[in-house]
Amino acid sequence: MDCSPITGQKLLILLAATLILQHSTTAYGAESSGSIRMMQPGCLDKCGNISIPYPFGTGKGCFQEPFNVTCNETGAYLSSTEVRVLDINLTLGEVRVQNPHIAWNCDYPNGTNSSNGLNILSLDPFHKLSDKKNKFIAIGCATLGLIAGSSKGKNQVDFLTVNSCYSNCTDASSVDDSTECIGLGCCKTSFPGNISSFSTTTGPFLDSPAIQSFSPCSYSFVVEEGWFKFNRSYINSINFASKYTDGVPLVLDWVVGNESCS
Repeated sequence: MDCSPITGQKLLILLAATLILQHSTTAYGAESSGSIRMMQPGCLDKCGNISIPYPFGTGKGCFQEPFNVTCNETGAYLSSTEVRVLDINLTLGEVRVQNPHIAWNCDYPNGTNSSNGLNILSLDPFHKLSDKKNKFIAIGCATLGLIAGSSKGKNQVDFLTVNSCYSNCTDASSVDDSTECIGLGCCKTSFPGNISSFSTTTGPFLDSPAIQSFSPCSYSFVVEEGWFKFNRSYINSINFASKYTDGVPLVLDWVVGNESCS
């Protein structure tokens, strides 16, 4: 066995390279994509600054169904759902996308109201909403937020799951000052896994002109856990949804199917 200094240095270099590679395969990043950069021969590996590794791809023969990515001047989009891609991670089997659906409802003391109704995001069978990396958020006072998800059971029968959270505050002074959603102006909850499509809605739990005078609007959405930070000004801002006109980040799990690795 050769234990010369040169061999020892080579082992250190190899170890360092291995650690760097392991780090790059677990962290999100424009260049990492959770793996060594890989693509089909003759195919583009990036759309703007977004890496597109196989089985995702853009262009004929560059992807495995249904991982076709549409690339244009505004960004990369999953063709099956038309949501914008933020990052693809091969190691974790995740793709971060932009969720464009923020449900909102406004009830004013003068009796007028407006809303954008149900906000539905339908995914193809190979993508599921991550129940570990996302949370359901509702903003407002005396506000009830609802999320309804659709999935398939063991016998491939569709079933519906529903979850909710309630945000309670009686006046502006009772709104929580922290950035966390603890139920005073903002609430959050988790939801079951294996959801292939979901809708969110929100509205007042109480018809109270006193509350409507300082918090006329409510909002609900699904967002990547840890990304959203609550601000008490959100409860009296009728333009909250316009603050995120492009949506909020969302994490999807994906699988290539019930097939062999080869």
